[in-house]
Amino acid sequence: MNAIANTIARGAILVAGIALFAILAVIGAQIGARVFTGNSLSWSDELARLFFLYLVFIGAAETSVRHTHIAVDLKDTFRLPGEIDRFLDLGRMVLCIAVLAIIAVGAWKIIPVVENMQRPATRLSTAWMYYPVLVGSVLMIVATAINFIACIARTSPYPPFADDNKDKSDSR
Repeated sequence: MNAIANTIARGAILVAGIALFAILAVIGAQIGARVFTGNSLSWSDELARLFFLYLVFIGAAETSVRHTHIAVDLKDTFRLPGEIDRFLDLGRMVLCIAVLAIIAVGAWKIIPVVENMQRPATRLSTAWMYYPVLVGSVLMIVATAINFIACIARTSPYPPFADDNKDKSDSR
């Protein structure tokens, strides 16, 4: 399972990096066009938004694998016992999978509806705006499921889990 998680994380970082570079290139081209020609590029805004969706949704899969997304750590805040914290972590993962499944199903259903619609400036299919939502949600479901199984088996591929994080203030 670690191999699958690592593959998802590395692939997500690669896609997110390419998307970030593409955003910078498109915005740079827009700035250059305005400065040197006085005219705007009609397609730059659409492409920047498209690349941003890939950056966010595919990149979020990496945070799901590494378990480094924004979360409220109740153990540190309320000094909950390890088993209660672990139970809450498992519940959070189940809730995440449920919400991500709803998002993935929604994207899956809307793609055929918007497939023949074109973006005004680029003439790309509007479905391209929903592919990263679908793919990113599925990748996050897989990553969260791997973390869920690892948490149950107490063999977390990546911290933080209740049993893997020792309170740093106790070790001083």
